[in-house]
Amino acid sequence: MKIQFAMFAGLAIGATAAQAAFTVQATYIDTNPGVWGNVSIDSGAGYIGPVKAGQFNWQRTGGTFSGIQGNFATFCIEIQQGLNPGSNYTFDVNTVANAPLPMNMPLSAPMGAVKAGKIAELYGRHFASLSTNNDYAAFQLAIWDIIYDGGDTVSTGIFRAINFGAALVQADTFIASIDGTGPMFAGLGALSSDDWQDQIFVPTPGSLALLGLGGLVAARRRRA
Repeated sequence: MKIQFAMFAGLAIGATAAQAAFTVQATYIDTNPGVWGNVSIDSGAGYIGPVKAGQFNWQRTGGTFSGIQGNFATFCIEIQQGLNPGSNYTFDVNTVANAPLPMNMPLSAPMGAVKAGKIAELYGRHFASLSTNNDYAAFQLAIWDIIYDGGDTVSTGIFRAINFGAALVQADTFIASIDGTGPMFAGLGALSSDDWQDQIFVPTPGSLALLGLGGLVAARRRRA
């Protein structure tokens, strides 16, 4: 399989709302801007790649969630699964804290509120200033490190990265800036799939209110 590796927690969801999943259908175009390199999710015992860390670009083709329209961009929050450029995918709209799904080793559960909060701060501090290939690659590497390690460095812990050049140093700078003081980027959402890489996205302003729960909530089918 060809693999290109390109969140604030919501509220609990009631039984009635859980029956209606919000979906997004989209065609994956490419990962750009970004940088190629290698990543490990077994503490450096083995590296996969080359993979491209950066911004994932999409064209919406359908679905029931109106908070994504036209061309849109995401970052990957799940390394073990893949995507193919030019292919169309269907995702369930999810909270960042309740993603990624399904839970693949070494993740034994969705990331939870603490890691989702760190990603919200990463977005709040740095997302608006991303401009170069290294910036986008470093941002993606920092997201992966938060998800798999809670945010240490990209050279230690379960998640590690090599061969990304200057993006490695930039990623560690991004990670080190996260201290819980914000600013926090409120309103991030996740796109979840049982079969494809989960993604994090920025909905159009005000679209989360359409769900009627004061924030984005998990409304997805679960694999038995």
